Amino acid sequence: MLGADGLPRYIPGIKINRDLVDVDHNRPHIAAHENPSCFVLVNRGGDVCVERFFWGIAPGFKTPTPLYNARSEKVLLPDSFWFSLKEQRCLLLADGVYEHQQREGVKKKTPYYIKLKGGEPLLIPALFSFTSLSFSILTRSANGVFREIHNSGPNKHRMPLLCPVDRALRWLQKDLKQEEMVDFVSFLLPDQELSYHTVFSIRGKKERPDGLKENDFFDWGRAGFLEKASLF
Repeated sequence: MLGADGLPRYIPGIKINRDLVDVDHNRPHIAAHENPSCFVLVNRGGDVCVERFFWGIAPGFKTPTPLYNARSEKVLLPDSFWFSLKEQRCLLLADGVYEHQQREGVKKKTPYYIKLKGGEPLLIPALFSFTSLSFSILTRSANGVFREIHNSGPNKHRMPLLCPVDRALRWLQKDLKQEEMVDFVSFLLPDQELSYHTVFSIRGKKERPDGLKENDFFDWGRAGFLEKASLF
């Protein structure tokens, strides 16, 4: 992801520390609740740079639990916690995102892998804290793809604020005006720009029965798999 065939293909002149390239192992799944160290893009003196921040901002004493997502609808509301961070913008770097779907008559949810159809990296808009070097990604109401897949749970029918690479990079610019930010946080990625398929497991440690890679397609609709295999 950070090598010559990765980000530099899409962002000419990006600054990447060699030490970060050496530790880029392309982990198949990073869970926000584990407060992981992630690759993010920030604007340093006009240059797009790659750094490592922790996923999850803890607002303070009254809310000590980290917040992993920031609702884009609240970013520009003056009485919102996120409003105080609206000038501290970064982009989470990912190949794709994972989500579970609840299927009728099936106890365990079906995991999906979702990415940009063109193969570009996902640069997910986020806000960060200078003091803790942590971030929270922006989310919004779902498009058709995420509405169909992310169809259960307390935050169902939500999705990360996904957008094309060129648009995402605009999030880092210091001269982003208020009216541009309003347009940015309300952007909805069209369904046809996404590619998605079922995978074997998101959180589980069990090896795939077909021996393929974690992000490869796995057919949960095949007779017998739902009864014989366990997601977790």
